Amino acid sequence: MSPRVGVTLSGRYRLQRLIATGGMGQVWEAVDSRLGRRVAVKVLKQEFSADPEFIERFRAEARTTAMLNHPGIASVHDYGETQMNGEGRTAYLVMELVNGEPLNSVLKRTGRLSLRHTLDMLEQTGRALQVAHAAGLVHRDVKPGNILITPTGQVKITDFGIAKAVDAAPVTQTGMVMGTAQYIAPEQALGHDASPASDVYSLGVVGYEAVSGKRPFTGDGALTVAMKHIKEAPPPLPSDLPPNVRELIEITLVKNPGMRYRSGGPFADAVAAVRAGRRPPRPNQGAPAGRATPAAIPSGTQARVAASPTGRAPAARRSRATTGGQRTQPPRRTFSSGQRALLWAAGVLGAFAIIIAVLIVMKHDSGSQQQSPPPTVTDTGQPPSKPGSTPANPTYWTNRDATGNPGRQSARWHSRAAVLTDHRAMPPRPETPQ
Repeated sequence: MSPRVGVTLSGRYRLQRLIATGGMGQVWEAVDSRLGRRVAVKVLKQEFSADPEFIERFRAEARTTAMLNHPGIASVHDYGETQMNGEGRTAYLVMELVNGEPLNSVLKRTGRLSLRHTLDMLEQTGRALQVAHAAGLVHRDVKPGNILITPTGQVKITDFGIAKAVDAAPVTQTGMVMGTAQYIAPEQALGHDASPASDVYSLGVVGYEAVSGKRPFTGDGALTVAMKHIKEAPPPLPSDLPPNVRELIEITLVKNPGMRYRSGGPFADAVAAVRAGRRPPRPNQGAPAGRATPAAIPSGTQARVAASPTGRAPAARRSRATTGGQRTQPPRRTFSSGQRALLWAAGVLGAFAIIIAVLIVMKHDSGSQQQSPPPTVTDTGQPPSKPGSTPANPTYWTNRDATGNPGRQSARWHSRAAVLTDHRAMPPRPETPQ
């Protein structure tokens, strides 16, 4: 027997209204008869409830998620299993009932969000993800369907208790896999372990879709889309977006996880910088803990290692690393009395040569004061521009007119939206004062 209106799970949760149906099961509005409150209950499909490995992961992740406490994360209240009319045990998850609309429904209705609403949503979602990342939990399935928007503009992330268990599930469920493939990180598509940077990538895809009205990669099936995430660069974002917004999204969609923002917190900080009219800071390009990537090797170290014929560090450095702190002093070089005399004489002659050269130059300068002085290099006070560095005046970088000339940053680009569900069209770019 499938879940239906009026069914009571475990003698406590009475199902009242079907909210949504997905690849893994159904979400119901229910009443907790013990506490007298309205809750959301996700009832898993029978094939998942009958999979022991899936259920074990499901239980463990539900316990972990229940410990997360953040206004941007839908709370997990309970987990249970119950007999459904002789069809075997059915697992379910009891969660906070959020008065909100999934972001995918919003995008389907409006096409795309305004820029200020998009940035507000991304920053809130990044802050909420950071709480989970700090607790060692990776969502693994960040997508618009798992981001709810309340009438007051509050973001709520759902389905934390589901994500890890999906790794143990069959990958033949079209609805589940297709929804994930649109937002999957390249390393996940390759079968590697997901990390907080994987969630950041998926959130970057959500941001791409929110500001452009389309997903970066599409295809005929989940495998085609996943391969595009692995191999292809996303199409350029609309040119009417401010450059710092485009740069933010481009950073999050790089293929190498070590080149992205490592977790939700640094990503949210970057969004906040963009909302303030600045360029997004460059991510720390060191490799995540326990994982080596080429980006983790500083360029100076690469040059030193490459210079060694054997590809190893210089011998002096190796000796310091292996002697346990007891450094072997190299033998001192000694000179005979004749050698010392020659060295002393060479030093005296060198000093005389320098004095004579200085006198010649001074005499030449005194007779040629009418000549223009040679060019000199002066410090203008501006640091040299380096790739990825923030310019001295980032405000002029963040907004340019149609001719590419710097303009003033309008305050409305980074004003906080009071209500995210006020889904108006993308506001026009501010005009540059003439």
